[in-house]
Amino acid sequence: MAVKTCLMIGASGMAGGWIERMTQQLGDRIQIVGLVDVNEEVLSAQGAKLGLVADQLFADYREACAKVQADFCGIATPPQFHSPQAITALEAGMPVICEKPIADTLEAAKAMAAKAEETGLPCAIIQNYRYAPNKQEVVRIREEGRLGRLQHIFGRYACDYRQYKSWGKEWRHDMDFSLLFEGSVHHFDMMRFLAGGDCEVLQGFGWNPAWSSFKHYSSGFYLMRMDNGVHTAYEGNSSAAGITSCWHREYYRLEFEEGTVEIGAGDEVRIYRVEQEVEVYAAPTMEWAGHDYLFKEFVDWLEGGKASATRIEDNLQSFALVIAAMETTMDGQPKRIADYL
Repeated sequence: MAVKTCLMIGASGMAGGWIERMTQQLGDRIQIVGLVDVNEEVLSAQGAKLGLVADQLFADYREACAKVQADFCGIATPPQFHSPQAITALEAGMPVICEKPIADTLEAAKAMAAKAEETGLPCAIIQNYRYAPNKQEVVRIREEGRLGRLQHIFGRYACDYRQYKSWGKEWRHDMDFSLLFEGSVHHFDMMRFLAGGDCEVLQGFGWNPAWSSFKHYSSGFYLMRMDNGVHTAYEGNSSAAGITSCWHREYYRLEFEEGTVEIGAGDEVRIYRVEQEVEVYAAPTMEWAGHDYLFKEFVDWLEGGKASATRIEDNLQSFALVIAAMETTMDGQPKRIADYL
């Protein structure tokens, strides 16, 4: 397999994690040949680690897309920059893999999807939480019918971000709807994945506790009805002070026809059946998981393999849930997801 070259837009924070994974876990398949960041110090430091020279380092993504010839472009920047950066890369002939969410507005997300369709180039969005052993096992339970039909799902995300900047970056505490754009975008996608269907109707409420470190809505309850008859309930809380279910420890409970499945931290799966002993076991391990799985899947796609499951045209379904949740929070009315697509 030939090594695929990458123009990487973003060099710190989440982007730094991308760079580490690409160079360490997939170093035999991915080579970063260009790097973009607006922070000159970060750009210089990361460039030195990658062995890049001055003409491979850029402060402007437009200049980088015009000058760097790469097999694909990776984008891990704040959401408002995703769409213009991806569109520029696609117009330059580069497939794109981009951090979630697709964009900061529905219009920007649709523009990015339209450009991918126009160019015919691969474009995938990161949804790394799908690719954890316990989540994959739950989907197998549903698909194989081990517990009969699925009735509904409850999901809970709760992190203690009561201190300002405890969520890594100031902008996460300052932005509007940080819960939805930075947190729930993962969990709504997970509800789709676990349920095996797309959302028809969403309704819910959002709020910001008086003791929150956030400037806007940071907690919420949202209900969804899927097109296969499954219903879901979601709790999001960025000011949790007791029982937490934070990143990689989110709690999901699935109510089936013949039992209940619980998953949370780690790879443990718990299955409950009335008047029977609880069945507890570790989900089968995965050779590739999380971001590593998605990077490998994307490179395989570039080499003629199966398209990424989280390609942009599919992920628009998940992003639409974020926008619908934002609007139902404001007006309290149920939202038909077809109206957003």
